[in-house]
Amino acid sequence: MFPLQQSDDNELVFQILSNPSQQGNISQDLILDYASLETSHPQNVKNPKKKKLPRRVLGSRSNSDKKDSITDEFKLKKVMHRDMERQRRQEMTNLYSSLRSLLPLQCVKGKRSVSDHMHEAVNYIKQLQANMNKLERKREKLKMVPKSSPRGRVEEDSSDVSSIIASPDCDTVSPCHGGVEILINGNNNRGESLPLSRILQELLKEGLDVVSCVSAKVNQNSLHRIQSEGCDEKCINLHSLQRKVIDVINIDV
Repeated sequence: MFPLQQSDDNELVFQILSNPSQQGNISQDLILDYASLETSHPQNVKNPKKKKLPRRVLGSRSNSDKKDSITDEFKLKKVMHRDMERQRRQEMTNLYSSLRSLLPLQCVKGKRSVSDHMHEAVNYIKQLQANMNKLERKREKLKMVPKSSPRGRVEEDSSDVSSIIASPDCDTVSPCHGGVEILINGNNNRGESLPLSRILQELLKEGLDVVSCVSAKVNQNSLHRIQSEGCDEKCINLHSLQRKVIDVINIDV
């Protein structure tokens, strides 16, 4: 070893020791000095166990954070599902209430469950469809009546027709079913020149809608029956309308 010694001039000089025993003593002193430093400053000594602790703590914290995030996501999905289910049930309740309000009272009387209401609704719809089909067939028959047998409707009212034909100059205007009924005798040398189109135009001018016009012959006498509606009976001047109809009939006579 080469110990350092300070000279008189304050300079450090190396001193070469030739005695081996002295060198051993110096090395032992250095070892003891280093050991004393380790005991006096323990924080400078590296401890591998203390460094692993923070890693474990960080790992446990990250795992707990992941578990918390998964739990929060599950709770959020559960809340959303509950809200959607509540909204769906509310909408179904509103639809059931609307359906129940459309059904007649006799269909829902004494029935409280939704299944009973649904069953009655199906039966009611089938009943309405059957009624619609029945009315459709009836309308088609009414459309075919004037083309196939125009005398049929007049012959059904033969009692009224015979009383009208009994008077030779029978041109009458009378109220009928919220409108006006006009009966015209086609005799008295009028022949086939009776201006029905002008009569219909006159009724339209008066604000009346013609719903039927039937011509027939009973006992060799011609009879024309015109039914119209659209105005209140109190607002119609029957005497004035009858005079206008007679004037239109006598224009070309």
